[in-house]
Amino acid sequence: MREGKINSVLVRAFLFLYYAGWALVFSFIPVYLKGLGLSMGEIGSLSALSALIGALIQTPIGSLSDKIKRRKPFIIFGLLINSLIYLLLFPRITMYKSFIFVYAFSGLCTYTILTASSVLIVDLSVSGEIGRDYASSRMWGSIGFLASILLSGVLPVLTYGRAMFITISVIFLFSALLVIPIREPERKISVLAPKVRGFVSLISNRQLLNFLIFYFLYYTTLTSASTYVNLLVKSLGGSNRMVSFSYGVSSGIEIPFMFIIGSLSDRIGRRPLLVLASLALPLRMLLYSIASNPLHIIAIQSMHSVTFAVMVVVPIAYINDIIYPEERGSAQGMFNMITGFASAFAPFFAGYIADVVGISRMYLFLMLLAIFSGIWLICFIEESMALHKDKSDSLGVFLKLFSAPLCRRGK
Repeated sequence: MREGKINSVLVRAFLFLYYAGWALVFSFIPVYLKGLGLSMGEIGSLSALSALIGALIQTPIGSLSDKIKRRKPFIIFGLLINSLIYLLLFPRITMYKSFIFVYAFSGLCTYTILTASSVLIVDLSVSGEIGRDYASSRMWGSIGFLASILLSGVLPVLTYGRAMFITISVIFLFSALLVIPIREPERKISVLAPKVRGFVSLISNRQLLNFLIFYFLYYTTLTSASTYVNLLVKSLGGSNRMVSFSYGVSSGIEIPFMFIIGSLSDRIGRRPLLVLASLALPLRMLLYSIASNPLHIIAIQSMHSVTFAVMVVVPIAYINDIIYPEERGSAQGMFNMITGFASAFAPFFAGYIADVVGISRMYLFLMLLAIFSGIWLICFIEESMALHKDKSDSLGVFLKLFSAPLCRRGK
């Protein structure tokens, strides 16, 4: 029991620190690149390359991780390499072609860290309630993101030039040091490496495929929007401090909602929360498109509580619900690859649209994509859990309205 508590503290401390560093990378590296003269399309293509490398590398890295029965080495080496990249390479290059190599290598490390750390949390889960356990650990990453963003708002020097790169490098280094003492359990849950045989079997699972199509559309929209919030704030005349406050609102409000949603989805089902998120996403895109002041963006970011928090926790639980235990490795591997491909396509797609029509109008295109993802959910995605069937339970009766897709209504 004592070892479990120590592991829990170390994992949460690692997530806190790692996402504190990631907050600076995500929020201010694009602003830095824009200052060097790169277009939004070029910035988006660099982010796309990073995510694509992450999606493609998952299978070999996952297979190796399962084979050696260790997650920590992949997290530690990824953090150390990224620490050196941001300390030694990023400040020295200014050309788009040079950034291609740096982003490719950094993407390999970043997505290895993200995938291996996610499965380490699952490995260490002891309660069996994956939704709750994952959310209660992952929320510390959001707390770290928020703390970093608030600090950068108070100390804007952390968002510029050499000071920013040194800060990122030091944070990643200390994150690696926190992972070293974690005791990995001998029993592993294979959720990293999808197997070809597993893919063949899962292709025939229509419920899973429908869900992955919805998730790709939704996550592409959400990632596109979040990637360019910083540049939208700058285009409206906002400072780096305003960028900090914008991301601070989104990360701050997602923290309590992430835990609430994790527990709520275990109690009332997954689909009602997915429907709620799908209704909120197009509205969020519309509001971005008509915003005329950086303060508007800060207010809109509060919708992150629904549109993001749901999609961090519920999809993992949903897939676990609908797949046989022996297929979970392949199913989660397929899910992680869809996440990687959506993360790759989103900034590339949105960046070049923004170059053509402007960043505000880009959000109208994203609104259409969000509407389409919502239609797909409402028409084809079924509930993955058995809902409360007591007719006297008014909440259960109400939620049942959200439990069946339109294609199944009346059957």
